[in-house]
Amino acid sequence: MLFNSLNFIVFFLCVLLLLIIEQHTIKRIAVRNTLLLVASYVFYGWFNVGFLFILLYVTLVNYTTGVCLSRNTLRRKTILSTGVILSLLPLLFYKYSAFIVSNIQLLINGNSDTEFLSKWVMPIGISFFTFQALSYSIDIYRGKITSKSSLPEFMLFVAFFPTILSGPIEKARNLLPQIKSYKPLALNNFMEGAMTFIWGLFKKIVIADRLCAYVDWAYNTAEHQSGATLAFAAVLYSIQIYCDFSGYSDMAWGVAKALGFDVTRNFRFPYFATTIKEFWRRWHISLTSWFTEYVYFSLGGNRVRLKARWVFNISMVFLLSGIWHGASWNFLLWGCLHAVYYLIEYACGIHRKDYKQPRYLQLPANILVFVLVTIAWIFFRIEDFSSATYVVGKIFTGIASPLALGSSSFTFTCNIFLLAVFILFEWLLYKRIGLKEDKLGEPTVVNTLWITAILIMITLFSVSADNFVYFQF
Repeated sequence: MLFNSLNFIVFFLCVLLLLIIEQHTIKRIAVRNTLLLVASYVFYGWFNVGFLFILLYVTLVNYTTGVCLSRNTLRRKTILSTGVILSLLPLLFYKYSAFIVSNIQLLINGNSDTEFLSKWVMPIGISFFTFQALSYSIDIYRGKITSKSSLPEFMLFVAFFPTILSGPIEKARNLLPQIKSYKPLALNNFMEGAMTFIWGLFKKIVIADRLCAYVDWAYNTAEHQSGATLAFAAVLYSIQIYCDFSGYSDMAWGVAKALGFDVTRNFRFPYFATTIKEFWRRWHISLTSWFTEYVYFSLGGNRVRLKARWVFNISMVFLLSGIWHGASWNFLLWGCLHAVYYLIEYACGIHRKDYKQPRYLQLPANILVFVLVTIAWIFFRIEDFSSATYVVGKIFTGIASPLALGSSSFTFTCNIFLLAVFILFEWLLYKRIGLKEDKLGEPTVVNTLWITAILIMITLFSVSADNFVYFQF
């Protein structure tokens, strides 16, 4: 049941109707949470009923860990370590076992056979809900929250249907208090959520899915394409993956907001960043925050004596971020590239507190960051290492070659027009919102008009409902 499908719209309207009825009759937190919990399990089980057992397992492990931590003053580290290991076992098996076994076989025998492991389908969203559940256990261990949540409340926290598939990865101290309190449905929340949902739908259907066709065509026939075509495809993929993932995040935020919940904004105009550090403060914010708080700080952060240890801490965060996305050396290389970018910036003194970037350098710096991120995306998109390096080499040696349009000049022109519309909208939103607000704006006449225009574009240029890129992670 994808956000960009009619099934989900019907499902959401049914959930909303039940909540409205509950609000005007029973008006009890336990009943509202039960409705949301059942809806969340139905939503997740829609993909595969068997996945519910993995979700329930991770939930029970972390809830039990939290209870044990709150009742014990001794052996707390052992309790937490056990809970973390047990929570990660399904993730390690489904996502990384084939990669680990195949590489061991390559080292020993020179070949690999993981066909027996490929029969196991990875539960959708397992990386997201596992990390979300782990935040609860770790925060209890660190004393940031207390284990006073009931099991149904915690089950809803882990399985909350707007966020379970691809985030944002919510921390317990943000979402659980909202689950425990009764916030009535409000028309202004619904309107704001609907506007954000429609903007996310526009990003996904009108931009990402249409760019995907060109990118797939160019990369699948890379040996027959010019360097300019592959370079253009790389740029389009940067925009595609942003529109795909931020589009999902906008839809998730909008659904949660319509239900009266405030979740994390996962993106804040990352391609307007002028440094790699700033890019990561704006891209997949919830994952960056998770790794910063639970990995970087746990390793010592920047409060270590040796500079080499700090370099190790930073590098480890980026490498883990890369491997989190998938069991592939390409993802590891993608993380490594960003670590190198980050460390070069640091060596150049860009991260000093007294450093202020001259205004005339902001646009060139913005372009440079986009180019560096785009190069790294090539290794993210093309899983075969030799194919990825071939594409990069061809881009740098044939950038001045002719550009191929793809299927037809008309389709290409339409895509460029829609892309220009999106970039204009994104720039206007950035200038109006920047990094200060969590909303596109109040429901005014002007906002209603441009939302109507977006709806017309979605109707005219929509394609079949495709999966979101980050569902594979």
